[in-house]
Amino acid sequence: MASDDRNDPVSLAGIGACPAFLAVVEQARELARIPRPILVRGERGTGKELLARLIHAASPRRDEPYLIVNCGAFQDELLVSHLFGHEKGSFTGATERQIGVFEQANRGTLFLDEIANLSRNAQARLHRVVEYQTFQRIGGTTSIEVDVRLVAATNADLGALIERGDFMVDLYDRLRFAEITMPPLRQRSEDVPLLVDHFIARLHEELPDLGAARFTDAAMKALVGYAWPGNVRELKNVIERLYVCDRDRTIQASELPLEVTTTEPLRGSFSQRVRAFEKALLRNALQDAGGNQRAAARQLGMSYDQFRHYYKKYGLGDRAG
Repeated sequence: MASDDRNDPVSLAGIGACPAFLAVVEQARELARIPRPILVRGERGTGKELLARLIHAASPRRDEPYLIVNCGAFQDELLVSHLFGHEKGSFTGATERQIGVFEQANRGTLFLDEIANLSRNAQARLHRVVEYQTFQRIGGTTSIEVDVRLVAATNADLGALIERGDFMVDLYDRLRFAEITMPPLRQRSEDVPLLVDHFIARLHEELPDLGAARFTDAAMKALVGYAWPGNVRELKNVIERLYVCDRDRTIQASELPLEVTTTEPLRGSFSQRVRAFEKALLRNALQDAGGNQRAAARQLGMSYDQFRHYYKKYGLGDRAG
C-alpha cells in the first residue's frame, strides 16, 4: 500500500492497492484525529474491526485503551451490564460491583461490532452516553462521566430497521458523525494476490517448520476470479487451511475448495452437483497441467482413457494432450 504506515502500530501495508480500499484507509486516517463517533458499514468479513484498530492507532488516543464488544454475542441484560457495569445487588447474581467497558475504555476507543443487535433498552442507554458522555451503572444512582471515542460497525440495513421501529433514529444520527463503507472483496479483486501473500507470510512466521508455500498461476487465477461472499475473512480461512494441509508447499487449483474453482453453482439434484464437481476437478487439473491431458490424468490418479472419457463427456474443448 502506498500510504505511510510508519506511525501506526496497526499497519495495513501490503494488503490493499485498490483505489476504493486506499480511499477508505485515507478517510479513516483523516477522521482519526476528530473525537467523534464513526459508523463503519460493510458486509461480513470485509475488515471493519481492522479499520477500527487503524482509527484508534492513528488517533491521539493511540496509547489509551482500545476495547472491543460484539453486541451479537450477549443477551440483552448481560450486554447492558457488560457495557455500563452494575452495582452489587442490582439483580439476581450481582454479588459484587462490576465496572463496564465504557469505564474501562475511558480516554480511549471502544469498538462496538454488530450494533444492529442492540435492544431498544441498550440503544437508549448508548444514546445517552454518545450524547452526554455520562451514564449510570445498573442499579446505581451516580452519573459517571467518560471520554470515549466510539466506533460502531454493522452489516445490517439500519434504515430498514429504523422504518420497522427496531433502531432509534436519534442514535443512528449520533453514531454517523462520519460513515465509512468497507468495499467487498469482489470489488477489489486486484488485492487478492496481495492478501494471499500477506496471509502466507504471517502463517510462515507463526509456523516456520511447515516451510514457505506458493500458489500456482492457475490456483491464483481461481482465487482472483471467485466472488468471496465471506470477503477477506473467508479468503483468510481458505489460505490457512491450504497452508496447513499442503505437503509439497505448492498449492494447485485442484486443491482449492470446490466453490472457489467451479463456475457452476452447487445447487440442484445430487446428480447435478456431482456433475459440477467432476467438471471442476477436470478443469482445475488441466489448468495445473498447463493443458496437458496426460499430466492432468496422472494428477487425478486416472488413466489417460478415463480422463478422455470425462473430458469428452463434459465438452471441455480440444487441447493438446
